[in-house]
This record gives sequence, C-alpha cells and structure tokens, in this order.
Amino acid sequence: MTVKLFILITTILSLLILENRFPFFPFRNSLWVRVSSNFELGVVNSIASSVLTLAVANYAILNYPHQGIFTTLHSPVIGGILGFIILDLYMYFWHRAMHTVPLAWRFHRIHHTDLTMNVSTAYRFHPIEILSSSIPKLILVWWLGISAEAISIYELVFTVVVALHHSNLAISTTLDRLLAWVIITPEYHRIHHSQLVTETNSNYGSVLSCWDRIFQTKKYRSDIINTQLGLKDESRELNIWQMLKLPMRD
Repeated sequence: MTVKLFILITTILSLLILENRFPFFPFRNSLWVRVSSNFELGVVNSIASSVLTLAVANYAILNYPHQGIFTTLHSPVIGGILGFIILDLYMYFWHRAMHTVPLAWRFHRIHHTDLTMNVSTAYRFHPIEILSSSIPKLILVWWLGISAEAISIYELVFTVVVALHHSNLAISTTLDRLLAWVIITPEYHRIHHSQLVTETNSNYGSVLSCWDRIFQTKKYRSDIINTQLGLKDESRELNIWQMLKLPMRD
C-alpha cells in the first residue's frame, strides 16, 4: 500500500508539473477550482472504494470460500498476465456500458463535464459509478481466483496510465502514436472527451488500446488541438456538490 501510494503521489505531482510546463490545451482561469473539486471527488471515491472492497472481500472469504480457475494454474506468471488482461477487458466493457446505458450515463457524464483536461480529470467520477463498478469486478476476481499480486499490479499500472492519458501534457505526436499501439495515451483519449457524440462514444480503453481495435470502437482525428471538450448541454464549472447532484437533474 505504501509503495502504491508513493507511486500515485509521485505520478500526480510529476504530471501536474509537466503539464503546466508543457501544456497541450491553453490554460483556463478557473483551473485551480476545477482541480481541487476533482481531487476532492477522488479522495471520497478512494475511501468509499476501499471500504467496499474490504467489506465484500471479508464477506466472501468467510461465507463463500472458493478456488477459481486461476488458482489451479501451475504458473503464477501466466495467471498474472491473464488476470491483467481480463481485468482490463472488464474495464473496457464497463466503460462502454457507461456510455450506452441511459441510467449509467447519468452518473458517468460527470466525468465528461470537465471543460478542459488535466491530470485531476482522472479522478472526476461520481461515487455511485466507482462503487457500482467495483462490485462486478470483485465478483470476477473471486470467481476466477485472480491473485492479489495480479490485482495489485493491474491497479498500479491502471492508476499511472489513466492519470497520464487524462493529463494536459503535450508530447510529440510520433511518440504518442507509437505508445498508443500498446497503451492509452493523451492524444488517443482526448478524442473520447470531445463534445461530438460519435467521438465521445469511442476510444473506451483504460490501459490497453487493443480492445478498441478488436471491437471497432477506435477513432482518430488529426486536428486534436481543435477538439471542443466537455458536454454541449453543460457549460458551467461545477463544484463537488453540483457534480454529486448532477445525475438527479433531468
């Protein structure tokens, strides 16, 4: 936990410094207000998710002892790799469902109301979305018997990559597109935050970019700098209370 927290803090601080030194999109005057609200949501979500995970895990272990398929594998390395892939595939389909199921979109749209992208955007999620995404994942982990080590490695990589691709860091197009053959990059993910619905409903990957190619949800545009971010029907800078109440609005 200590190592993960150290890497998380180091990643956030490094990206905040770099994206301020080498910004892709111009800064907005309200940057600090938005960043603080996003990080406040992140703290709330982290606490809620940790409590839920601990409670569900303890309940399952005590009441439903189970040895999943992965526990029978002779190689922990193979099990770890398969576990990583399955967890990321789950996140792809979960994210896609957030855009296609009307009730789910009510909560997920909070993430897309950010008017510009910044590393803090990676933490701008409604707690209901975070908690509801954790339960199926925990069941999947229990059913398959994915090891604690594989989960920790995936969560660590997930944390770093998601922070990176939400950042406003400008990196060379050549490097970005090269990395995008394997992982989700800033340029790749900026399209997903476009106001154009056809672009918002694309590029769903969290860590690995292969899922969008396999399931034909990948989109590309050459003029990323002209992308209008956010949602057309929400032009306000929202504080944490407004974000929490947003799903209840018509």
